[in-house]
Amino acid sequence: MAYVHRAEGAPDRTPPPSGEGDNVVRFRRSESGLSGIPSPIDLAQLIEGEIIPRLLAAHQSGGLHEVIPMNMGVVAKAELDSFAHQTMTMDLSALVDQVELLVRRGVSVEGIYFDLLSPSAKLLGEWWEQDVCTFADVTVGLCRLQQLVYEYADRVHVEGGGGDGRTALFALTPGDQHSLGLIMVVEYFRQAGWRTICMPDATERDLEDIVQTERFDLIGFSMANERWLEPLTPLIARLRAVSRNASVRVMVGGRVFAENPDRVAMVGADQTATDAHSAVQAAARLFASQHSAA
Repeated sequence: MAYVHRAEGAPDRTPPPSGEGDNVVRFRRSESGLSGIPSPIDLAQLIEGEIIPRLLAAHQSGGLHEVIPMNMGVVAKAELDSFAHQTMTMDLSALVDQVELLVRRGVSVEGIYFDLLSPSAKLLGEWWEQDVCTFADVTVGLCRLQQLVYEYADRVHVEGGGGDGRTALFALTPGDQHSLGLIMVVEYFRQAGWRTICMPDATERDLEDIVQTERFDLIGFSMANERWLEPLTPLIARLRAVSRNASVRVMVGGRVFAENPDRVAMVGADQTATDAHSAVQAAARLFASQHSAA
């Protein structure tokens, strides 16, 4: 199946002196000259802006014993672990409520994608390998994570994506099954102005057929398991040979290439990237250099 998208008195947050922990909140000296003594307004702002959100977050995530970070714009490890478990048991609306709590606390959409959703998928895989959960549990969790990617896709802000109406085909390396990263990449390219076609379950023949019938500027592959590395080399060569665009560019990504960037040239690709955001920027540079050469 292919998916097509058209294209003052406030708390002082300066670093604390050596020896103080991350959870120290210090106040600037008030204009009244009372050094080190916060005014009632200061205290009210602290309670409303810092303490209450942390208590709410702790309550929502299952217990006040969990430590909520002083930096409200990050996802704490305890929150990540809890959320990953919840993807296997909660419905989508409840998970959206959890994510919205983090967004209101200051976590960016990119932080949601790369510090919450993506690491949650990795945790689910690790728990399955360790027999902590069943394959069915992991499948449900990954499905929920993919739904959340789509849920927040329109909030993604991409600058300088270089889409300009270009068309990109994205697929998993045939045989691979880790599609969450691929879906994130597709959504980032769509927001950057690309027309995208995603074929996560395509066979080699499917890919050959579509590049012969439609013109693509870019073909992107995602791969998590190196066992599929060897078949990718001849596949890329065949796609270049039969493509309606003789100058089609190929990008690859995933853990296999992050661990060893030399594999990019080995399989015959032009570029790689470590995440969805950097993939868009890498593609923009790729086509900028192509335009300059022309």
